[in-house]
Amino acid sequence: MSLVRKSLIPLLAAVASVSAASASWNTFISYDNEFVAPEIILSKPWTKNNNTLDAAESIVSWADTLGKQGPWSVTFKPFTAPTKDKHDYLSWAPYWWPDCSGVGNKTELTQEEIWVTCPYKDRDGKFVPDVRLVNDTGSFAGLCDAVFYNAIAWQITDNEDYAAKAVEFIRTWYLDDDTYMNPNLNYSQVIRGPGVQVGNHYGVLDMKTTSKILTAILLFRKAPYAGWTAELDGKMVNWSQRFIKWLETHPFGKDEGSTPNNHGTYFYNTMVSHQIIAGNTAEAKRYLDRYFTTQYLAQIDANGEQPLEVIRSRTYHYRAYNLGAMITNGKLGQYIGYDAWNLTTTKGGTIQKALDWAMQFDPATTGEVKSAPAQELYQHVAAVGSVYGDPDGKYAAYLARVSPDYPQSPFYFWNQPLALPKNYLVTGSLPNGSNNTGSGGSQTAGGEGDGTGAAPRAAFGPALTLVGAVLMFQLARIALPQRV
Repeated sequence: MSLVRKSLIPLLAAVASVSAASASWNTFISYDNEFVAPEIILSKPWTKNNNTLDAAESIVSWADTLGKQGPWSVTFKPFTAPTKDKHDYLSWAPYWWPDCSGVGNKTELTQEEIWVTCPYKDRDGKFVPDVRLVNDTGSFAGLCDAVFYNAIAWQITDNEDYAAKAVEFIRTWYLDDDTYMNPNLNYSQVIRGPGVQVGNHYGVLDMKTTSKILTAILLFRKAPYAGWTAELDGKMVNWSQRFIKWLETHPFGKDEGSTPNNHGTYFYNTMVSHQIIAGNTAEAKRYLDRYFTTQYLAQIDANGEQPLEVIRSRTYHYRAYNLGAMITNGKLGQYIGYDAWNLTTTKGGTIQKALDWAMQFDPATTGEVKSAPAQELYQHVAAVGSVYGDPDGKYAAYLARVSPDYPQSPFYFWNQPLALPKNYLVTGSLPNGSNNTGSGGSQTAGGEGDGTGAAPRAAFGPALTLVGAVLMFQLARIALPQRV
């Protein structure tokens, strides 16, 4: 029996008796990026208000599923970088396709011959089918998700097996002698073809979800967790310091750090996360200030449109994608005492305006349903609602319309306050003057992903449907969330 459920057995029996179909939260979604301050998790919100119990259980379920998939390492791939060093990270440029029409071959080329014989050409937004044969990119994304959810699940369940799993994964990727990654991205997003193959600065994007690793490490330090020893912490600090030096001195790091669009935004997610791991708070603030006084100034117009993203091939995706990076920069800033939430761009845009504008669109209207699921935006709606408040209830109403079971999504756990007015699911109406107000951020100041897969529900039986959610809200008389 789930530890977060023991006190609600009679209620859950009633809910389960009317549940008939699986809810969408059972499907794992790899969020573009995320950071959660350890104080939020350690405040144990699930013990204060029943409204986060479903989200807490989703986190445990996702942790269970992801924990079975690791560990991950750059040394596990079937091919090596041109250096022949198995510890070198390697990825291929995802939108570059081979054009063998002019190579004059007399027989059909093998896959390996294509990689070094045919010129490769850019087809923006269209993934070349074999790009994940070398999957250090996917491995790193899996690592970050598994570490993130297992670390939080440790606190929810009070079961150290989850923390041990997260530490094992961190050690395997970064620290252990046989499996560590060299702290560089010299061969990230390599454009294949004839001649010497090297990476390019766009590959720095591959490390964008480091802030999920940061969430876990800060939690291990703050809680603390005995399995995250001083020796391991010291090794991780050293790794981050060496990677920071690479980012600051290598042309790829320098170029990516000045890229104007989402690549530049995510660069700061990565750089600031490693600066915080390394204990360099002043440097972390300096880099955030650099972002918000350079790239950010041109990224949002007066209406909230993101002009550098909508020129790309998948407009819905890239709006949501860059929003995820901007919001993460905001959360990282709030954690270290740099307030970015109300900073305006040159044309008067803000992160909130960018979200409000993006909410108007649907991927179906741009033919992106398969490549850019609508769910990409949902966590950002919750984040903005929790930071800026939701006095008119528009963010909660949006989520209730597009995803009625959103309180069961993990992002609901750490993005508070954000909730439906008490009777919304019953009446279907949203009265003016909802008391879900809030200001500032729910994160306590202190101190290109894709992937879906079935995630079985943990220790609860039939999944909650909308009907079940209605019963739970009414029977438990759940209060609106409080800031944590």
